[in-house]
Amino acid sequence: MANLLVGFDSAWTANNSGAIAGLIHLDDGTFSEIGAPRTVNYPEAALQILKWQAEFSPTATIVMLDQPTIVNNAAGQRSVENIVASPVSLRYGGVMPANTSKEEMFGADAPVWPFLGRFGGPADPMNPVGNTWVFETYPVLALIAMRWTLPDVRATGRLPKYNPERRDTFTTADWQHVCGHVAAAFTQRQLPQTAEWIANVGHNPAPRKSDQDGLDACLCLLVAIEFSAGNECLMVGDIQSGYMIVTYDNELRRELEIRCIQTRRDPMHWVRVCQRALPQRN
Repeated sequence: MANLLVGFDSAWTANNSGAIAGLIHLDDGTFSEIGAPRTVNYPEAALQILKWQAEFSPTATIVMLDQPTIVNNAAGQRSVENIVASPVSLRYGGVMPANTSKEEMFGADAPVWPFLGRFGGPADPMNPVGNTWVFETYPVLALIAMRWTLPDVRATGRLPKYNPERRDTFTTADWQHVCGHVAAAFTQRQLPQTAEWIANVGHNPAPRKSDQDGLDACLCLLVAIEFSAGNECLMVGDIQSGYMIVTYDNELRRELEIRCIQTRRDPMHWVRVCQRALPQRN
């Protein structure tokens, strides 16, 4: 009896690839590894999840996806992005707005929609139903929640610049910083194979974009672990206009609630604690 956890740093468009990482969460609270992160496009990710489900017959499957799963607005940004942009910008980062005018990502023929349709659509974190739950998450917000930022003149610190495609900002030190923290988190959970994979790419002074995709898939997987264990997580946004799930942190919650007040949003609606253990078989 087990639950399948998946982190998917998505491909975003039909012509790109992302990465997927998975593991099995056993009923006794321990984990079983099922392979290193792998490069996939959307159809390949769906087939991999279905293969894992057929192989392990999990009680439930939770997928933490790094891509918006609910996009109803034709222009501009979603409310969740407007809220999250505040703590991200405080740490010198930016949030890409999601809207349906971006045809390749969120138009009617975007690959995210058939992927979601195959697994029951975007799940409601406060009341998930069915056996497969796909939630939107955001690795950048996870870095903030886990306090894996770097020291800076600002008390909030700064986000690491670890995208190897952005050569003007990428630094090896920042890459190693993120890899070190993520590898340690998997080591702490007694997942040595995944930790070794992360440590190995961390030693590469010239990582590829596919390495970063795999690393971000592991960050998504850490959020899935927290949710699966029944630990408190933050839900930012709502099921009508879009949301993100992230590891719980008091300081991040406070910043998000302040942003809600500044933008005349009710914090009790837009920033909520979700805590739900996955169902167990009898």
